[in-house]
Amino acid sequence: LCPYSKSVVSDDSVIMRQESAERSGVEKLTMSERFFHERFSPLICGDEKSKFKPGAITFLILLISFAGWMISEATSLHPPSEPEQFFPQEHTYNKEQTTRLRDGWEGQEDAAYLKIVFMFGITTTDRDGYNWLFPEYNRGLVTYDLDFNIKNAESQRFYMETCDRIAVATCDARACKDSGTLVKPGTEVTCLIRSMLQFYRTYHNDTSASVIPEDKFDNVAFEFFTDDTKMHEGTLADRMAKYLQLLGRDELRYNFVAVEFRSSATAPMTNTLSHELYDLHEELADQLRHEAPAGMKSLFQTDTNVPGVGWTWMRVEDALIQNLITGFSICFPVAFVVLVFATGNVIIALFATTAIACIVAGVLGAARAFYGWDLGIAESISGVIVIGFSVDYTVHLGHMYREAASLPSREEKTRFALTYMGTTVLGGGFTTLSAGLILFLCTLMFFTKMAVLLVWTIMLSVVYSLFYFMSLCALVGPEGEFGSIPFAAIATNLALRLRKPGFQEAV
Repeated sequence: LCPYSKSVVSDDSVIMRQESAERSGVEKLTMSERFFHERFSPLICGDEKSKFKPGAITFLILLISFAGWMISEATSLHPPSEPEQFFPQEHTYNKEQTTRLRDGWEGQEDAAYLKIVFMFGITTTDRDGYNWLFPEYNRGLVTYDLDFNIKNAESQRFYMETCDRIAVATCDARACKDSGTLVKPGTEVTCLIRSMLQFYRTYHNDTSASVIPEDKFDNVAFEFFTDDTKMHEGTLADRMAKYLQLLGRDELRYNFVAVEFRSSATAPMTNTLSHELYDLHEELADQLRHEAPAGMKSLFQTDTNVPGVGWTWMRVEDALIQNLITGFSICFPVAFVVLVFATGNVIIALFATTAIACIVAGVLGAARAFYGWDLGIAESISGVIVIGFSVDYTVHLGHMYREAASLPSREEKTRFALTYMGTTVLGGGFTTLSAGLILFLCTLMFFTKMAVLLVWTIMLSVVYSLFYFMSLCALVGPEGEFGSIPFAAIATNLALRLRKPGFQEAV
């Protein structure tokens, strides 16, 4: 199939027989196979007499340069600097929201702001036996601080001091907007022990008390939450719900107490802004924890919002990015091992792995360079998916290169791989590309983003497999048994024996 064999054969009769076989083989090729054999392969293999390959060198220079640019763009990816949009800008949802904001609408007031609690009395959650495959079962047991005692006078004073510190705390994080305070202006810190103390002073005729006496604490708490003749703030059910959230106890003791307030930051926020605000709360919590008396050092802060906003969503975004990095650290070595088994040659597997790395960098870099996207949900998920798509084409060409074991030169092997597998690569790329194009019809931006990333993946996979990977094989591809792995070769030969005889004859 490749005329380079003429240069290594001296016997005229052998040359004539080979030329006859080549003509016969070419006549049996399909139109697309003939295109790769007669038109495309010379671009890669170059001139048969001088063996100079300007096409392969040019393709490598261009594609390596492009990959370098894309790598620089991909490394500049960072978590979103703006809240992620899930609908197009012209969608009715966004138009309605823009109109309301222009008219001064502020949503559901307090509900739009983060709700934060500073909690005392809980040390950790014991998740021994938790199975992430069944998250609704055995979610874990709360571990309480056995030294915690809110009835103690010193603990009550520190709790109320915490309320005061939070109330006057400043906020220089960008998420706090123009308020400059940690607590939303116009709202108050829910300081339960102070409210109970005021209740005690009023109804127990002890106006000078600075704390609730330890021996009267239980009775005061019971009256505070249940006596409708003295408390008129909401229904009994509302007060008991608040009791369970802010002051928890069992039959023996009080287990925890919390300080609750509305943050001056609205949700949802970008990952960067969330981290700024979270670090500010953590800094305050660390200061209070350092000053806390014994029994109150289990202090920690968290938010009580739905999982789609607040610290939980911040952690989800962090996990997506970390999983992307973890996915790369797992997928690339696994892909290399699979390629070694599929091709039977470590050199071909190495070439294919570099092609895959260029494809992945190209997709992520294109998202940054051409679309200005950040490392959001779609980008983090697709980053690992890309590896699976990009392996497909190089592994077929690499395997076909290895199949041409009887051909002596790398040029002949490259031509053989392109002739018999080039059509398959283009066909596979076309069908997968068509599946990606369908996603452009979706409304949610997550799916249109996936469409863009999938289309880029397929285009780069086809380009890098046919032009980059094949150029490497034509220039420095292994010849003979160089780079072959014995155990992989055994597996390859076993597979060949199970194939139809016609294919082996073609080789």
